[in-house]
Amino acid sequence: MNTNLPQQPLVSIDTVALVLRDGHWSVILGIREFEPYAGQAALPGVLLRPMERLEEAALRALSTKVNVAEESVLFLMNTGAFDNPDRDPRGPTLSIAHVAVIDPEGEPEGVVHHLLTGNVELPFDHSAIVMSAAKAVLDALWINEPLTRALLGEKFSTADVARLMRELSVAALEGEPDTSNLGRELARKPCLAKAGAPAAPVGKGRPAAAWSWASA
Repeated sequence: MNTNLPQQPLVSIDTVALVLRDGHWSVILGIREFEPYAGQAALPGVLLRPMERLEEAALRALSTKVNVAEESVLFLMNTGAFDNPDRDPRGPTLSIAHVAVIDPEGEPEGVVHHLLTGNVELPFDHSAIVMSAAKAVLDALWINEPLTRALLGEKFSTADVARLMRELSVAALEGEPDTSNLGRELARKPCLAKAGAPAAPVGKGRPAAAWSWASA
């Protein structure tokens, strides 16, 4: 038997849980109970069990690490793998990352939040996972309608879309997006329809247009 074979990496599932809180997008974090990084805030993650599907593990991470119930998860998708052999000081671990959109009304009390645009260094490579998730969501806006609907809700304003785009873009390290013609761009989307009176403006300027989804 060859004892010099490299250690087989474990597979972890780490989930970026996005929730709209106090007018801004935040990431829900859990406090690590054990070493390494005991007592530090990190993404909810679990090791993949035998015969367990990736989505099942991502939902288990949310429920066991940050008490987010499955019915509060509006959308869930895989955002890629992270395979740096040194990402976990305990040994080789392959992380398969997910992003979840959480219903604010189903968010448990007392959880830790990290502003999506905040400059906070998380343990392992979790900061890179958050950045990658923001990029994946930004690229999927409007292409993936269920994801976009989960993020914006059934009715929203041009200002809501601009805020979402800005915070995702900043988190993905892509800088400030150009939203100067955003209202015209939204008006050209066949999936959207004007939704009654314009939303109240924030500060000075014209009221932001209100939108709803054209399809039920």
